[in-house]
Amino acid sequence: MHLNLDIATIIVSLLVVIMSVTVHELAHAWVAYKLGDDTAARQGRLTLNPLVLMQAEPQGMVILPLLGAVTGFMMAFASTPVSLQRVDRRWTMRQANFLISLAGPVSNLLLVFLSLAVLVGLQKFGLLGDPTLGTPLSILASRMVDINLMLCLFNLLPLYPLDGFSVLFSMLPNTFDPVKNFMLTYGNLMTMALMFGGGRILGPILRAVGLRLYSMAGLL
Repeated sequence: MHLNLDIATIIVSLLVVIMSVTVHELAHAWVAYKLGDDTAARQGRLTLNPLVLMQAEPQGMVILPLLGAVTGFMMAFASTPVSLQRVDRRWTMRQANFLISLAGPVSNLLLVFLSLAVLVGLQKFGLLGDPTLGTPLSILASRMVDINLMLCLFNLLPLYPLDGFSVLFSMLPNTFDPVKNFMLTYGNLMTMALMFGGGRILGPILRAVGLRLYSMAGLL
């Protein structure tokens, strides 16, 4: 296993993944709140304060990011309490589940594009190599692109308990319930295996998508 012991890289990666997951969970909570479910809000989860998630789920928001920062495959996880029964009756529970689940990955995708815009702006004004502003910002923005792209794509996988599972089965009819039940039974094991082998399995895909995005933004 290749260990990345660059302290600066570890610190930046930790900050980025923790804040990105915080935004991801806030997106879930905010959409749920807008649809009429205030469960997360009542539990103090409608916030950008990462300490709330770190205290509630230290394994996913402290231990796992620390391991990822050292091994090079950044990952963190948390959860947002949702009560679909509390959703406004204008929405079916399937519709609400779809929108709430999709909100997290969409927030990560928005952070990807925002970070790319920062890099494009730095390049346009010739600041990419400026040691006082451009270089720190470009490093931060690049890590934001890489980590949020990974969080977006990983969470869209149709494996329980990832968001992609809820997104997919919110759209499928009840005839797919046997498949859903199978995933509910074995999805956790599959997701854990993918997380531990994520660098080797998802790495080539993430690099290909990332290179494509950088190229489209004119950064290559």
